[in-house]
Amino acid sequence: MGQMITKPDANPVLLAAANFIFGGLGYFLIGQQKKAAIAVGITTVSMCACGLGTLAACVFVYDAYLLAGKLQSGQAIGENENGLPFLDAIFKD
Repeated sequence: MGQMITKPDANPVLLAAANFIFGGLGYFLIGQQKKAAIAVGITTVSMCACGLGTLAACVFVYDAYLLAGKLQSGQAIGENENGLPFLDAIFKD
């Protein structure tokens, strides 16, 4: 497992909006660079290939919101931690 991230000033709404605007920007802003790159790739490919990019973006928006809530409450998160358990199949340490 990688480093733990702490950002008590994380704003869940801002990070969710960042993920909505550019599918992974919110992850980048909280320090999950690897996860951000994968999310951008998944969103881009799914928009181009099968039109499911909006669904992928919505999942990433909610996940960023949940993670930012943990950070805001003073908890630490892992570099590839997920707020939604089913994302562990994609983003794992």
